[in-house]
Amino acid sequence: MRPRHPVGHESAGKAEPAAPATAGRSDRDRTARGLLPSVGFSAVAQAAPLLTNLVLTPYLIRHLGLDRFGVWSLVLVFLATLTVLDGGVGASLARFHAYHAARGDREGAGRLVTGALVLFVALGVVVTGLCLLLAPTLTSAVDVPPRLREEAGLLLLALGPLLTLALASNSATALLQANARFRTLAGVSGGSCLAYAVAVIVLIDQGADLPLLAVLAAGRYLLVTVGGLVAGARHVRIRRPLLPPRVERREFWHYAVRMQLSGFTVFLNGEIDALVVAALLPVRYVGIYAAGYQVANALRSLPLYAFPPILTRMTQVFTVRGLAGAVREFHVLQPRWLPAVLTYGVVTTAAVGLAVQVWLGPALALSGAVAAVLLAGYSVQVALTGIRTCFVRAIGRPGYETRYSWCSTVINLALTVPLTLMFGVVGVVLATSVGIMAGSVYFVVLCRRLAGLRERRLPRRWLLATLPAAVVAVLGNLLVLRMGLHGVLPLLLAGLPVLAGLAAATALLLPELTAHPAAETTPERSPQKEEAP
Repeated sequence: MRPRHPVGHESAGKAEPAAPATAGRSDRDRTARGLLPSVGFSAVAQAAPLLTNLVLTPYLIRHLGLDRFGVWSLVLVFLATLTVLDGGVGASLARFHAYHAARGDREGAGRLVTGALVLFVALGVVVTGLCLLLAPTLTSAVDVPPRLREEAGLLLLALGPLLTLALASNSATALLQANARFRTLAGVSGGSCLAYAVAVIVLIDQGADLPLLAVLAAGRYLLVTVGGLVAGARHVRIRRPLLPPRVERREFWHYAVRMQLSGFTVFLNGEIDALVVAALLPVRYVGIYAAGYQVANALRSLPLYAFPPILTRMTQVFTVRGLAGAVREFHVLQPRWLPAVLTYGVVTTAAVGLAVQVWLGPALALSGAVAAVLLAGYSVQVALTGIRTCFVRAIGRPGYETRYSWCSTVINLALTVPLTLMFGVVGVVLATSVGIMAGSVYFVVLCRRLAGLRERRLPRRWLLATLPAAVVAVLGNLLVLRMGLHGVLPLLLAGLPVLAGLAAATALLLPELTAHPAAETTPERSPQKEEAP
């Protein structure tokens, strides 16, 4: 009962008779227009938690203090780590829900929902038991101040229930995504984040409010879970047997293990940085790191909202025209993607250090340095790997993505401890940035060997457009910083010169980006057999 994707079949590498060019263009345009609303609502659903954290971070630092905020950030790191290391279950649910939706199998979807919830409750119980045993050891190992150890211990005991609710909310989200309920998902996600933000501002006051903050976070996950399952109720039917049959469980775990291999690199390249900071530096530096990481991750996410329509378009081209068609599509998209993302990355990286100071105040300038170093690496990664990631997934070769991810991870782990000892918290993110940039270059080499994917030169006007835009962004942020205003509204004001610089750069680059590239003469290659990562 394995849900097979048509592009994963061996015969998909052979080109089928091509449809008329005008019909192909019409179909692609119609598909892109149909996907745009879904992409927009999906972006709202994904951006809501990021924006909520950006708004609440300065408030929490001011009301909790940097040490207490560091403890809260550390618990969130533990939670994010456990949700990533769930055996690949969360990342696999959307695929299998989509399979049941395509077949109209509401009972299969119901068994998937109940099976996932049973597993998530079991994981929460196991984590709670481990925290009961290890809480004193953990609070001592990460250098929590003695006055905060009792609160930290209570937070660790809440980690199990938080994990269950976080994973359950991911399950409800996957159900809505698989059934193309993106508008509903945006409403559920946005509403839960708004309720959480209001509750934090109203209820969190000076002092020992960390347990209350955990309760409010659990409430947000519960709202997403209940709201998502109620909205998706028409897509499921609960009948006996309540759990998926053995054959389906075997297929699910086979797929989930592969997803976990890729997900594990996300943990090693992201969440482990905070754990390294907690192990080697005082706990307040976890908060400093978390603030910078939030900003860098939020800015990195913006170009990624374009992935769903690009992946869909490339998959359709591959299905109809085979590998040669997908290669030609890559060579149409990449010359537009690379300069656009690099310009965005240069401008935002130049300004982000000052923007963080506008947001949180000069006392947290170190968070700005963390954000700038991370964002530099993220920008190179997204520019080089974005379209290539869509390409390897479209042609059924995800193993190449896993290989480059593990390359990044190995380099990151090798550099983390020595750079941390040399440069402190900045050294931690410097190791991550160097690792993901090196891994991205390796991915370029892999894709060139796989299918002859090549880079074209940047547009002639790229440097002329990008450098003035970066200067405008930096000078504008300096001006806002000198005004002495801090918080979310000044941060929005600091974003205006960044937008102005990007708009000017876009105006200069647009004629070259929209020009039809010369026809590629890349020879067609047969897909290579995927190697184990």
